[in-house]
Amino acid sequence: MIESPKPRRGRPPLTDRPETRGRILDAALEVFSERGYDGATVRQIAAKVGVSDPALYAHFKGKQEIFEALLKLAGPDLLASAGTSLASDKTPMQIAIPEMFGNIVATWSTPRAKAFASLVLRMGPDGLGNMLQDVSARLRPAFTVWQARGELRKDIPVDVAIWQVIGPLAGLRITYLHGNASKADVAHAKSLAKTHLKIVAQTLTQTRSQEE
Repeated sequence: MIESPKPRRGRPPLTDRPETRGRILDAALEVFSERGYDGATVRQIAAKVGVSDPALYAHFKGKQEIFEALLKLAGPDLLASAGTSLASDKTPMQIAIPEMFGNIVATWSTPRAKAFASLVLRMGPDGLGNMLQDVSARLRPAFTVWQARGELRKDIPVDVAIWQVIGPLAGLRITYLHGNASKADVAHAKSLAKTHLKIVAQTLTQTRSQEE
């Protein structure tokens, strides 16, 4: 009886390591930032990682799928995903907004997320505007639920309430949480975001009589 050869021990091939996917995403961020989405190619991304094109395709179907993965990890999809959690959560709006969006701001402080902010800057005002419009649309269900429950002021349109939350946060990200942001920039952004979220949550729940 011929015995099957035993598997060789040692380090797994580069393309089999769990961190390869992350390295591809980091490399893609660099290439996208340098060349823009349209100018970037899978070959350029693979070369920066140090793998072959077929090895990269073992992790992603192509450039579009890589970009979509970055959106979920560090882009507007991260902010938009809050809408699903918020809409299904019983937590009052005044508590949910600072908690949920505060966590998102903390995630924006990671190296990959800061690099993505630099990519957004390269995409120009149209790219940023389209992303924010998408975020606003996906957050609308949660804010609509809050207004139906009487937690969001009836005199403030839902879309206006959403922009009061995410508009300043988007500005903070571009100004203080880009790829070249210092530790001081990050700390300042977190402090400003914390104060903003607390104030805006209170403002959106106050009635006119309370304000007067």
